[in-house]
Amino acid sequence: MTKLISQFASRIFYSLLVCGFLYSSAQAQSIDLTTENAQAPFGNLDKTPQLGNVVYSRQPDAATIPMLKDQGFKMVLSVRFDDEPVGFDAQKLIEKNGIAFQQISFYKGSINDQPRAIDPQAIEEISKLLDATSANGSKVLLHCASGQRAAGALAAVLYKDHGYSKEMSIEYAKKAGMTSQNVLEALENYMSDLKR
Repeated sequence: MTKLISQFASRIFYSLLVCGFLYSSAQAQSIDLTTENAQAPFGNLDKTPQLGNVVYSRQPDAATIPMLKDQGFKMVLSVRFDDEPVGFDAQKLIEKNGIAFQQISFYKGSINDQPRAIDPQAIEEISKLLDATSANGSKVLLHCASGQRAAGALAAVLYKDHGYSKEMSIEYAKKAGMTSQNVLEALENYMSDLKR
């Protein structure tokens, strides 16, 4: 009888272990921020690298925003400073075209602050949004003025929440279009200060 109970308990343990593994594998597969996909340039967005469900770019202009819905975008996430001039009410135009909009500044403070440092709370918020939109398959346009901070946000998220090394996180940011030495330095400082 004891042997039977032991075998039963062992099978239950094994079954739970397998179920846990399958569940965690399914969860890990549902959050994809690194698979390279093809997004053709359109409007003023001449560079549109796409990793997972996220397209990294510069600020779409007023003529490009109405094209976003036809391109399959469900959300626009701007990582520009809150006080950074755009020249028109981008949020109003994006929402008028039926697309969700979020503004989360990549850097702390305002556009005139120097030196610039990545805002850890912003990375936390960006990470949650990217994970949620990846899990439900929503296509996101992640932008700043030139695409540099947008790509830098990817590196910060991959390093902080997805276990990527500094080198791999930065490599994916480069695939997303990052070339700025200033953003790279800010990322290195952010990653050095982060306790994982």
